[in-house]
Amino acid sequence: MVSTRASKKEVKNSGQIDSSIVYDTLIIGGGITGATLLWDCSLRGIRALLVEKNDFASGTSQATSKLIHGGLRYLKNAEFGLVRESLRERRVLAKISPHAVRTLPFLIPIYSRMEKLVLRAGMQMYEMFSFDRNQDITEDAWIPKFRFLSRSEAMLEAGPIPREGLLGCYQYYDYQNINPERHTCEFLLSAKRKGGVAKNYSELVAISKEKEIYQSIILDKRTGKKIPVFSRSVVNAAGPWADSIESLLGIAMEKNLVRSKGIHIVTRSFGISKALVLKKKDKTHMFVLPWRGKTIIGTTDTAFEESPDHFKVTKKDIQELIEEFNFAFGNTSISEKDVDYFYGGMRPLVEDPGEPGNTYNASRKNEIIDHKSMGFPGFYTALGGKYTTSRALAEKIADKICEYLPGDFGNCETEYLPLVSGEYSDLKSLCSGLTKKFHKLSGERIESVATRYGSLAYEFLAEAKPEEIPAVLSNGEKVWPSEIRIIAKNEWIEKASDFFFRRSGIGTTGMISDASLQLIFEQLSQSLGWNTSRRNLEKAEVLARYKMHT
Repeated sequence: MVSTRASKKEVKNSGQIDSSIVYDTLIIGGGITGATLLWDCSLRGIRALLVEKNDFASGTSQATSKLIHGGLRYLKNAEFGLVRESLRERRVLAKISPHAVRTLPFLIPIYSRMEKLVLRAGMQMYEMFSFDRNQDITEDAWIPKFRFLSRSEAMLEAGPIPREGLLGCYQYYDYQNINPERHTCEFLLSAKRKGGVAKNYSELVAISKEKEIYQSIILDKRTGKKIPVFSRSVVNAAGPWADSIESLLGIAMEKNLVRSKGIHIVTRSFGISKALVLKKKDKTHMFVLPWRGKTIIGTTDTAFEESPDHFKVTKKDIQELIEEFNFAFGNTSISEKDVDYFYGGMRPLVEDPGEPGNTYNASRKNEIIDHKSMGFPGFYTALGGKYTTSRALAEKIADKICEYLPGDFGNCETEYLPLVSGEYSDLKSLCSGLTKKFHKLSGERIESVATRYGSLAYEFLAEAKPEEIPAVLSNGEKVWPSEIRIIAKNEWIEKASDFFFRRSGIGTTGMISDASLQLIFEQLSQSLGWNTSRRNLEKAEVLARYKMHT
């Protein structure tokens, strides 16, 4: 027999799946949608369990352009509601996780007077929709007004872009999200401290419904054991895998789920401090983004029709993106040898039956499907959406759960309650407080850790020793052993790739030197109890991540 739901005061987080209770909801998928939903549920007193078959943020959420943006180009499709929601949520994320965003200027080169007039109207509308952009935002994250740069200013600011016919540039601002993979996990870390349970490498393999209870079978990929889970409701937040989850319950999807393949490459820095929005051969746009002393180039937008389990970034994908960049950027050209890192993923786009399948112009709107009419009340599928608006989507889903479940649940607090890493006012005051507490540590180290982890820096520096020798990344950033140990112990690290490419971002700027690799793997092995054989296996898997697939 399973027990009934405990009261809010009785909820304890063992960090493990508990088959003896009935969860209020089971969340399937550990991307940004599932993570923000677990955070919302944990604050409302909804007993929730999240399961992810791979690692958290290992799908769509790790494949973004690393931006928190309002969606300027959505104005072209008259999606005014989506733009307004995106701009509102941009401000919310800056409030609740200020360490995760950086104000970034964007330049759009202009080559015709008509283009200048049309874009000016778009800029004015974009600014109008973001009238409250700096409300309750610390000054170091303010979003300035747009402006037009003359031809001479544009040539100075925009680097070697094509200059023939150049009239100038429009400059506007959005946020850069330095490490969206870690940011996703910070929602989970915040939820964990409020009673939410999240398990990676835990795959849903079967689901059925008996009376008012859903019974799910979860495969623990670490042990091979199958664990029964009982819940009153289920949220399918599996993104590109959403249709396969529905098929386990025998549901046919009402909407068309279109998977759009997007890839990015990370290269050497081109010496630009502002993002460039350039036109590709087909007149769609690509970004050239300064990021952590490197440059991100992307994205592509093509239909992906295979199983999402077969997704990979191929050498051909990379070559095609390089060709587009060399066409759009002007005098500077790159080749495969300039690619330090690459990544990609699938955007789950929603289409009504009969809609044309153009992935670039497809809406980034989100939808919540309630399967009550199919005989499965309390089963919801979240489709579409974008990283920036994930918190708002989670609020809508949590509202539906509260309406469906019996019991007294709280109101949504995620709009104003900071994440566990965002409990500070501004970076200057955070660094000042850290310096007083950890006065023996260098200013460089304090600022680096504060910038990476926000208010969690107090926990990261608690074990720090002044004499520790850091690992040095390919972009010159330093990461100290105490950081590695804390992440390894507290943040669901099962594989070295979890640490390198999602929690720390250590591996995403490019290949690391042998000496730094050795230091990192020594710390991971000691913290996680890996023997020499396991350590060598994990290292080989990390190094393989830099090899291009044919």
